[in-house]
Amino acid sequence: MELSVLFKLSYGLFIVGTEYEGKQNACVINTAAQATAEPVRMIVTMLKSDYTASLIEKKGSMTISVMSVHTPLTLIQDFGTRSGRDCDKFENYPCSTDASGNPYLTDTMTAVMSLKVEQTIDLETHLLFVCMVEDAWNLSDEKPMTYADYRILKNGGSIGGSVSAQEAASPASKKYVCTVCHYEYNGEIPFEELPDDYVCPVCGVGKDMFEAV
Repeated sequence: MELSVLFKLSYGLFIVGTEYEGKQNACVINTAAQATAEPVRMIVTMLKSDYTASLIEKKGSMTISVMSVHTPLTLIQDFGTRSGRDCDKFENYPCSTDASGNPYLTDTMTAVMSLKVEQTIDLETHLLFVCMVEDAWNLSDEKPMTYADYRILKNGGSIGGSVSAQEAASPASKKYVCTVCHYEYNGEIPFEELPDDYVCPVCGVGKDMFEAV
């Protein structure tokens, strides 16, 4: 099976937040989509090991914030690579809460939804939450960021389609992309030389789940 086919699917980029027994946490996801229109339902898939996912299981509700194209890469890194078990991710970012007390970021997000979990499905490595949309509101008219936009920006390009001078001067080389979350490895050490216990810094899967593109 050619797992690289999965890279041709289009994804958004979101911050999912929740609060349980006084603990707020949030993380970056790219798998949230509308499931039905009447009533309005969303499906949200998260890695089981995510601290946010464990809190959502207990709380039964969450917020989904839609990133805009002006969301800083540093914010995505902070909420995507750090664990809320070890730090307060909201410490340096303005936020508010929905009617259920779940946090959401107020800067560089274009929209927010409040979701109530109706069903949780165990997908072995991930949890799929089937949710009712209880409220939704716009924060700005900015264009939402897609995962493809993020990959372009992370590599120094612009969303308008141009690339950086460094990219233009660099010879074409094989890239390795996580088949679960589509994180693109761009470290200094060649991917082939990474240790066998290397894991994706975003979703935590092993080296064997990366595909050369």
